[in-house]
Amino acid sequence: MADASDDNSNGSIRAISRALQILRIMNTQPTWSLHSLHLQTALPKSTIFRILHTLQLEGYVRLEGVAGVYRLTEKILEMSGGFTEKSLLVEVGSPLALRLTKQIKWPVALGVLDGDAIVVRYSGMPYSPIAAHSTTIGRRLGLADTAMGKAYLAFCPEVEREILFDMLRAAPGGSQLGHEELLMQELDTIRQQGYAVRQPNPQRRTATLATPVMHLTEVVGLMGMTTFGNLMTPATVAQYAPQLQQAAAAVSQAYRTRLPAAPDTGAF
Repeated sequence: MADASDDNSNGSIRAISRALQILRIMNTQPTWSLHSLHLQTALPKSTIFRILHTLQLEGYVRLEGVAGVYRLTEKILEMSGGFTEKSLLVEVGSPLALRLTKQIKWPVALGVLDGDAIVVRYSGMPYSPIAAHSTTIGRRLGLADTAMGKAYLAFCPEVEREILFDMLRAAPGGSQLGHEELLMQELDTIRQQGYAVRQPNPQRRTATLATPVMHLTEVVGLMGMTTFGNLMTPATVAQYAPQLQQAAAAVSQAYRTRLPAAPDTGAF
């Protein structure tokens, strides 16, 4: 059990904060000495030694030779396993979606592909004064019958679209594609205009305008704006589609700058 002196008044545990500080600093270059870590952190060498010793026992740090040189081990990569590129999209995109929500008042959401559906990973509904629901986080949206789903199908690479079509054709209970020729025509129109619109239907009284968040030729996510159904008029689309597309482009830029560099495979 941690000593009371390890706890700060704000509820944090000082020992954990210090260990994370050491890991962050060690991640900036391959090797470190005890003295160099002391200079970087201003922590007592005895404290740094205990932290490094604990990290050694857990397999995250290795001591090389007798010169007192420490380096991170490959086990540190396990700590990033739960943070995927989809997580990165939500991290960089949610502040921009929130900003747009506050600007236009209609709620803006972010969705990502999950198997044969789009899952809402961020919802601006709690921050909108005119939202139809409290939130839509976690809601699964069909690929062939929603604005986000159709925007994904319209802009994803053709080979991926064919795979998704096969999945939808083989769905339990029968194909979810409906009239495929009409759907393909609609996807062509969506590609040309840069966004998809879902008008209200018996299942949903709201309407949604959606546009893709692109990285190169890949769709890494969708950004959508939801209104009450009877308000999604051509004038509404003309007003908000450019703002939604501009925000999606900003998310794409932020996503691109945060992606880790591709590893050097030594190919020649």
